[in-house]
Amino acid sequence: MQKTLIIGGAGFIGTRLFTDFGPENFTVSDNLSPIVHNKKSIADFVGSGVEFFPGDVTQPDDVKALFEEGVPTNLVLLAAETGTGRSLHNVTLNTRVNAMGTALVLDALSAIGTLPKRVVLTSSRAVYGEGPYLDESGKLVYPQQRAEADLKAGKFEFDGLTPQAMCAADHLPNPSNIYGATKLCQENLLRNWAQSFGVDAYILRLQNVYGAGQSLTNPYTGVLIHFLRMLSQKKTVNIYENGGITRDFVHVADIASAIAAALSGKGPAGTYDIGSGERLTLEAVASQICELTGGPAPEFCDAYRLGDVRHAAADITAAQTALGWEPKVSLKDGLSGLIDFFEA
Repeated sequence: MQKTLIIGGAGFIGTRLFTDFGPENFTVSDNLSPIVHNKKSIADFVGSGVEFFPGDVTQPDDVKALFEEGVPTNLVLLAAETGTGRSLHNVTLNTRVNAMGTALVLDALSAIGTLPKRVVLTSSRAVYGEGPYLDESGKLVYPQQRAEADLKAGKFEFDGLTPQAMCAADHLPNPSNIYGATKLCQENLLRNWAQSFGVDAYILRLQNVYGAGQSLTNPYTGVLIHFLRMLSQKKTVNIYENGGITRDFVHVADIASAIAAALSGKGPAGTYDIGSGERLTLEAVASQICELTGGPAPEFCDAYRLGDVRHAAADITAAQTALGWEPKVSLKDGLSGLIDFFEA
């Protein structure tokens, strides 16, 4: 693998990427934000075999410094502000990191005049919003964000509509929260810039990523860590919206292999959906976790989060066909590893 710079590479996905595919192939830059990295410092990377440079993607001088000694063959953009609910109250922060941070990187490259061969961006299924549905006549429709009045009244589903697996080639993005809107902006910035300069851009729209190595201190790290926190405190896991929420959980090892496939240039540049390809209810996944940990069975409640979607799953056909990528970690094995990591 040719030399690759990972911006935002000290976190969950970046660490797995350079660990699985050889730290000598990567340079990592990260601001080591405490909410994501807890007490991780530069010293943690000494001896790992990966070059590490501290830097903040929102600071122009830090971004310019990344390319002072040359432009890497490949660039992976992982730096992002996440958290669906949190983004509603942090619009400026999400825009600054996800959109402006990307813009600063692209401007720095344009100013140098030397460009990477390819750029891989990890985007999100959040760009689809509530996602595509079929109505009773078989027509494809895109519902708008669910109104809070309906959620308060316990109306969580779209009457007469059937959710479809998300597919970049067939379905339009339609964000229903601030995070999704900024990730779509990030996609558009990269796509237009790359097309103009002849750079191969691979945009990977990730479903719910989980696995050992997730931050245990970040309250926005994911629903499965939240379930484990509840169980560790001897509390019952509550499933919001009275059950029925569906998600596509994909292991971090499979995400790392998808990024590696894009970096190898095996398939054409473009936008790909990355997930397990399996739609599961939250209660089914929570029940597995409770069984594996010996905790009490989950219960339903009528709580909700503004900006959350009811259903999400990926159509991974394009990634399988064009990139030669397949998810390999089963949910059972992935959950067992996550539980071992959490308990350790």
